[in-house]
Amino acid sequence: MRILVNAALGCALCLFSVVQAAAQSTPNPAMNAPDQLAWQFFIQVNTRAGGSNALFETWASDTDTFKMNPEFPATAAPLALREPAVPALGRLALQRAGKLLPAVPPGKGVLEESRRNKDSFDFIVQNNLYKVSGLRAAFGKTISFPVGAMEVKANWMLVTDIPEFSGGRVTLADVPKVYHVNTGADGKQYAFVAMHIISKAVPNWTWATFEHKFNPARCDIIGCRDSFGAQTNPVLPNAQPNQGYPDCVKTPALQAMISSADWDPAFANYCLKGSQTDFTDATGLDIRVGNSVTESGFVDQSSCITCHGRAAWDSKGAATSFAGFDDNGAPLGPIQPSWYWSFSSQPPIFQGMSGLTQIATSADFVWSIPFCVVDDTQTPPVLNRNCQGK
Repeated sequence: MRILVNAALGCALCLFSVVQAAAQSTPNPAMNAPDQLAWQFFIQVNTRAGGSNALFETWASDTDTFKMNPEFPATAAPLALREPAVPALGRLALQRAGKLLPAVPPGKGVLEESRRNKDSFDFIVQNNLYKVSGLRAAFGKTISFPVGAMEVKANWMLVTDIPEFSGGRVTLADVPKVYHVNTGADGKQYAFVAMHIISKAVPNWTWATFEHKFNPARCDIIGCRDSFGAQTNPVLPNAQPNQGYPDCVKTPALQAMISSADWDPAFANYCLKGSQTDFTDATGLDIRVGNSVTESGFVDQSSCITCHGRAAWDSKGAATSFAGFDDNGAPLGPIQPSWYWSFSSQPPIFQGMSGLTQIATSADFVWSIPFCVVDDTQTPPVLNRNCQGK
C-alpha cells in the first residue's frame, strides 16, 4: 500500500523529471517535441505499481473524486468502468445536425474510465469543484490546475470480445500477452484498447491519444501521426474503414526508452495516434485529433483541445453545453467567445471591451467537473447521473 501511495504522491515530481529529461535534448519539449513527450508520459503513467496495475490505475477515478467526501485511493481498486458518454452524445449531435449516422451505433462493447493524479485530485477538492455549491462560488473566477496535474481517459473491452474486435488477429489465449489486462469491479477481465493523456505542462494542457495496434479503425479518416516513435509517419487512412493497419514499428529512439521501462511488456503494442498543442496550425487550419475508440462515430470532427475548451459551468453550477457538441456536431478550431460571454458587438471580441457579460466559467479543459459535480444543494446530496466517461 505504501508503495502505491508514494507512487501516486510522487507523480508531480515524475512529470517534472519527464519534462526535464526531454528538455535536455529539446528546449520546451511540450511545444517543440509533443510526440516525444507523449511517449514519455505514456511510459510514466503505465509504470508498474504493484500486482497487475499500472500507475494510472492507482489514481483517483471520477467515483473517488465526485462525492461528498472525496478520497484519493490508498491502494488500487478494480477498474471503475462506465458507459462512454462521447459516442452516444456525438451520435445525438449528428442527428440534431441532420447528418448521416454510422450504420452501427459507435462505441458498442467499449467501457471507459477517467482518472487523475494527486495534483489534479487535490486541486478539485481543495477548490470545492466537486460540488455544485463550489461551482456557484467559483463562477466568474479563473480556474487553473497546477503544473503537475495529469489526467487520463482509458477505454477497455471484455477480453472475450477482443478476437472478434481485432478481426481475428488475436486469439483469446493470446489476449493477455498482447494487451494490458486487468479486472473490473464486476470481476470480469478487460483488455485496454485506448487512452487519452493530458498534462498541465503547458497552460492549455498537452494532449495525446494512443491506440492498440490491432484496433481496426486506428488510422481511419484522419490518419496517424507520430514524428518521434513511428518508423512510418504519417500513416494515411485506408480507403475502406475497419480494415486494420500494419504494426506501428518503433523507432530506435523509442525502442531505447521502452527497453528501460518498468511496465507490462504488452504496453509496447500500443501506438501514438497523434498529439495536439494548439487549436490551429500556422496557416489557420483547424487541427484534428481523434481516437477511433474514444471518439467513435465522429473522428472527422474531433479536436481534443477544442472539445475540452467547452468544459464550463453557468452561475447555477450546471454544464453549459451538450458535452461539447452543438447543432453542427463537434466544433473544431479556437474557443469561441460566445461560449463564455454574451455581447452585442461584432467581432473582434476582446478583453476589457464594454458590453461583455460572463455567462460561463471555464473548467480549465476538465470535463469531469461540470459532468460529475455532486448537487449538494439538495438534501440529501445527489450524485450526477451524467457522470460518465468524458
